[in-house]
Amino acid sequence: FSSRRRHTRCLSDWSSDVCSSDLVSNFSEGCMVEEYQVKKITLEDLRSDQAGFLVSQLSELICEVFSEPPWHESYSPSRIIFGLGVEMMRKNAILFIAQNSQSNKIIGYILGQELLKVSDDARNQTLSKISTGRALDAYIKDHERVFYVGGLGVIKEYRRMGVAEKLSDSLVMELRNQGFNYRLGRTDLAAENMRKLYLKQGFEELPVRDGVHSNRSYWLLAL
Repeated sequence: FSSRRRHTRCLSDWSSDVCSSDLVSNFSEGCMVEEYQVKKITLEDLRSDQAGFLVSQLSELICEVFSEPPWHESYSPSRIIFGLGVEMMRKNAILFIAQNSQSNKIIGYILGQELLKVSDDARNQTLSKISTGRALDAYIKDHERVFYVGGLGVIKEYRRMGVAEKLSDSLVMELRNQGFNYRLGRTDLAAENMRKLYLKQGFEELPVRDGVHSNRSYWLLAL
């Protein structure tokens, strides 16, 4: 799966908010036209990348975006590389990247996996593991399938260009094709641009706060 997009990048300051995307494209004088493509990456793609191009770029991107407010995380590249391998082996994990069409630089990503209500397999994530509580169980019926996005980020110089929105749209299309019922997300109350994106795409903010990070709420999209 791949798609190609053309957007403008103006020579101006970008929002410092992590996971932001443009809700209005800019087409003013002095802007540069850039193209990027969104494509699905599999575990086999990562394993066959002997030069480590994909993993190294992804780890740098994740370290960058989640070191910013409101997250203030201090991940090391080695920890991210290990974590990517773990996450890609989760149940029905899906990864999309946005890549500059000329330089092949990875400019954004979205990654997640299927959640279950109950599982005896330690590799599987459950609603209660993610949220550290049972409140999310009430929103999902036993036979329904839910996909949780644990990571969505875009590097600074490519924000306000619709990259996060396109990544999210591509994932939603894939989830519908695979028969999922819901897409679940979590974000900080201070992440204004991510909250705006959720609202624009039709998510409902649930009255559920994370059990560890009480300033983070859950959002649900019916597919």
